[in-house]
Amino acid sequence: MAKRIWWQKPQIRTDEEQQLHRKVSWLELFFDLIFVVIIAELSHNLAVDVSWVGAGKYILLFLPAWWIWIGATYYNERFETEGIENRLFTFLLILAVAGLAVFSHHGLGETSVGFALSYVFARSIVTFLWWRAGYHAPSFRPTAKRFVIGSSISIAFFILSVFVPAPTGFILWAIGLFIDVNTPIFTLKHQAKLPKFSSSRLPERYGLFMIIVLGEAVVSVVQGLAGKEHLSLIDGITGILGMTLTFGIWWIYFDFVARRPPKPATGWVFAWGYLHMPLVMSVTATAAGINNAIASTATVLPLNVRCLICGSLAISLAVISLLETTLRRDEDEPAHPIWSPALKLAAAVVALILAVFGGLGAIALLSLLVILLAIQMSYGLWVWFR
Repeated sequence: MAKRIWWQKPQIRTDEEQQLHRKVSWLELFFDLIFVVIIAELSHNLAVDVSWVGAGKYILLFLPAWWIWIGATYYNERFETEGIENRLFTFLLILAVAGLAVFSHHGLGETSVGFALSYVFARSIVTFLWWRAGYHAPSFRPTAKRFVIGSSISIAFFILSVFVPAPTGFILWAIGLFIDVNTPIFTLKHQAKLPKFSSSRLPERYGLFMIIVLGEAVVSVVQGLAGKEHLSLIDGITGILGMTLTFGIWWIYFDFVARRPPKPATGWVFAWGYLHMPLVMSVTATAAGINNAIASTATVLPLNVRCLICGSLAISLAVISLLETTLRRDEDEPAHPIWSPALKLAAAVVALILAVFGGLGAIALLSLLVILLAIQMSYGLWVWFR
């Protein structure tokens, strides 16, 4: 048995060129667990404040968590090793994400400084990893240079936000996040010259994160019912419909998206990755909406709750529709390249109409939304088993 190097230099991985099947590591699975906490906290915050302001706060707090996950995921995609350094850097990131979770409850209030500094800590680690990768892998150096510059500017905005009062500090957050989210676009030309991303590991990585997000919807249903002083038949039916809605989202994503890798060109992989950002946020928002639907005792759900449930589900369906267009098509692919995405877009439009003009109670609204998902599921069964 060859002696292993305990502290390894990052070298760009070529698994796809060697046609190697690569799986998500146990360390990455453990890393993802910490995001369960912050996703639950942000979903709870949105459920408490169902308004446009609440939605804006939700997005502003969700994006930092998501971008830390993205940075760690793509670094490991390119440079994962079995050395001890990978475990140590991942542990530091776990501490940073735990900080985000701790400070997220009042992330735009009394604990905003802690939230900002936790993000600075996490981004500094990822930025150092990109710099280190560029130092040891010359072919990656042009990409690393752009990542380091963009991340450093963003970090500077977050540090500056600590010393200015709200809301100016949060405007600086938004600028920093805008820079972070757009920086990878400026690396596209250079990344196109690098080895291709793994067609086995990357879809699995995103799929596992989707499971975490969907798990929050399940928790919302359970907590919503458990919080009732006296459970009624109506409460039970509402809970079942909420669970069915969650199961339907799982069914549609994993039937139409997760089972196929994105097209191999770097631009398509980028589009595929970016589209998951609104998807995970909208699915988490759906969980907050379901929680409100279960808690409501009104004959007609309030407009803000209807908009939250229907709007977030509409975004999920629309994004899944767009994701389908980024996926690789084999000769035996059963889903139609046009009609399958179009069916989801049509359902998204209907969901939006129900939000504004529905005027329905929880059971009626959730039932109609379940029917919209059932149509997508039935189409998948039809093309798969015909």
